[in-house]
Amino acid sequence: MAQRIGKCTNYSGCKLAYRNEKITVVTKEFRCPECGSPLESLGPKRSVSPTLILSIGVAIVLLLAVGAILWAIGSSPGSRGGVVLESPTPSPVPTEAATPTPTPTTAPSPTETPTPAPTAAPSPTQRAEASETPIDFDITLPEIAEVKREVLKRIDQMPNISQQTKDKLYDAVAKAHGMGRLLTVSFDTLLTKISPEQIAYMKSRWERPQIQQHLEDPTLVLVILGYADKQGNDQRNLQISNARAEAVMEALRDQLGVQNVMHVIGMGGSNLLDPNELAKNRIVEVWGVLP
Repeated sequence: MAQRIGKCTNYSGCKLAYRNEKITVVTKEFRCPECGSPLESLGPKRSVSPTLILSIGVAIVLLLAVGAILWAIGSSPGSRGGVVLESPTPSPVPTEAATPTPTPTTAPSPTETPTPAPTAAPSPTQRAEASETPIDFDITLPEIAEVKREVLKRIDQMPNISQQTKDKLYDAVAKAHGMGRLLTVSFDTLLTKISPEQIAYMKSRWERPQIQQHLEDPTLVLVILGYADKQGNDQRNLQISNARAEAVMEALRDQLGVQNVMHVIGMGGSNLLDPNELAKNRIVEVWGVLP
């Protein structure tokens, strides 16, 4: 029997699907050997027939020709009507309306209520928080699905961790019913420590009602992803990304009093967040994962 190549699309329950691996099948049943789901064929794509393309081109030319004829007939002088509408005579505007008499104003008496002082304009942080959209835990969104795939790949490559711990963390992310980004912390080049200013920023963001309402769920697990840009040695970038994630986890636990279960994953050097601007990849993301 001829070989067929496909891929599994059961992203919520199959490791082969989240690793995007190609699967070669020689059996009659074209199914995934891991989970038994039907496979999506990776066979060659069909090309469009040249005859079909030529037919479409001829039809477009004919439609343009008919349109041009109809336009020429409609725009001929004999087809235009001879009725001329007269413009209505504008009504005269009274001269008094142009120069209204000013109403005299009197100074307020001591017993009148004073005019309240103008309200101060909101700060840039207040404006940013007011315009924020709610945190979306929809696991089907393309952005979240892409991060989920990258996290699963990184879990497989995590060093110095037992296979049992990897499998437990892998299953928690792969089978999650919801996943949303709660917080982002930026770092300068090569830095891994959290400054007092960053602690204050994290506290102000963490106390937002839209985050606190999710933290009320005791089953919510926090997955902390550390990133570095792709400059330099890969092993060094992995160490930096892991140290950044550890620093954020310690700040959440010791400074902000977070009691939820937390997992740290160093993503290493990456351009997942922005392939052009390196600074946007020197961050730590805190994701909430609902089992």
